[in-house]
Amino acid sequence: MGAPRLAFTVMHAAFDPTRVELARRLEERLRQSLGTRDVLHVERDTVRRGVWNVASACWRWGIAQAEHGITHVVLLNDDAVPCAGFVEAVRAALAVRPRHPVCFYANHETARLAYEQGDAWWTSDDGLVGVTCALPVELARDFLEWEHASLVERPPPGLSDDGRLNVWAMAHERKIWHARGLVEHAIPDESLIGNQGHEGRTSLTPLPASEEEARAIDWTRGLEEPLHVLVYGVSPIHLLREIKPEVRSRMGLEQVVDRLWGEAAPRAREFYGRMRP
Repeated sequence: MGAPRLAFTVMHAAFDPTRVELARRLEERLRQSLGTRDVLHVERDTVRRGVWNVASACWRWGIAQAEHGITHVVLLNDDAVPCAGFVEAVRAALAVRPRHPVCFYANHETARLAYEQGDAWWTSDDGLVGVTCALPVELARDFLEWEHASLVERPPPGLSDDGRLNVWAMAHERKIWHARGLVEHAIPDESLIGNQGHEGRTSLTPLPASEEEARAIDWTRGLEEPLHVLVYGVSPIHLLREIKPEVRSRMGLEQVVDRLWGEAAPRAREFYGRMRP
């Protein structure tokens, strides 16, 4: 497999004046760094269509670029601030993990632990964050098709875009790979979907400060035995609540939930089962 060819796509809340300049700067920065075969699209939401409607439009656009040789779709929020050398660092990371979901925002304590021991990677069953993440085109296509056919319909807004990705990954027991952090939040104290109080609003590892530092990242570090966690104890309950019963049965998700929780499964089922959907 050759070097990844990247389709960058930005979810832009154009209805919010504070996001317009952020998106303009992000688009400008990305365009200056694109490889000759990379492409970029900004999905502008001027009427507040809903996060998932915008995110799914971004994924569909990226998937459509496969006919032009694109191998991976990289989705960014409009308040993402990429590091120096971001585009080529993403390409280098995806070259060593080309067939996996990859998250480039490091907001969990395990990211700090991995960084401190010199690793460029850690993995999780859940915990993918939509600030910046990537899927190979074939997984992006599978994700959209499965999401459409498998999730229980909820009144808007329903599950978040990254929440849907995490449910898909857990249901298929597909590890999420977390790269060393390459992006930061531009405005961590503000959120259009009520996440401003979330503890993970800033990166817990330093971003590369220069293109040279970004190029120097050894993406083989942590590949063999990465640290691994279930980020949120509550996550497996979503396999029982958000997926249609016939899909749960066909995929054996009761057993998947027990494997995710391990020895804590009986207590976790009792505790989280009391929570309202």
